[in-house]
Amino acid sequence: MAISVESMIDALEEVLEEGMNVPIPLMGGKKVVDVDQARDIIDDIRINLPQEILQAKAIAQDKAQIMAKAHKEAEEIVRRAEERARHLVDREEIVLKANEKAKEITRSAHTQAQQLKSTVTKYCDTILLQTQEQLQKSFTEVKMVKDNLKK
Repeated sequence: MAISVESMIDALEEVLEEGMNVPIPLMGGKKVVDVDQARDIIDDIRINLPQEILQAKAIAQDKAQIMAKAHKEAEEIVRRAEERARHLVDREEIVLKANEKAKEITRSAHTQAQQLKSTVTKYCDTILLQTQEQLQKSFTEVKMVKDNLKK
C-alpha cells in the first residue's frame, strides 16, 4: 500500500519534533534527531513524489481524451443534423423549414460542445491546480526539512 507524500512529511516532522533539545547559548533551540530515520523518510518522499506527478499527467491526458471525445460527439451531432436536413429537401416549404431546423440543431450542437468543453476544462484546471498546490506544499515542506537538517 503506497503511503502519501504528505503522510511521509508528517512522519519526518514527527521525527524532528521528537528530537532531544540541546541548549546551546546564543544559538536558540537546537535538537538532536535520528538522521538515518529522517534520511529514510526523505528517500521515501523522493520515491513517491514522482507518483503524484504521474497522477497530474494522467489528469491532463484524461482532459485531452475528454475534449477529443466531446469534439467527436459534436461533429457527429452536426453530421446527423446535416444528413437529416438533406432528407427533408422534397418541397420548397420543407426545404425552408429543414434549413432553419438544421441551423438550429447545428447552433445547439456547437453550444452543447462549447459548454461541455468549458465544463471539462474547468474541472481539469481545478484538479491540476489542486495537484500543483499539493506538490508545491510538499516541495516547500521538504525544503524546510532539508534546511532544518543542515542547521
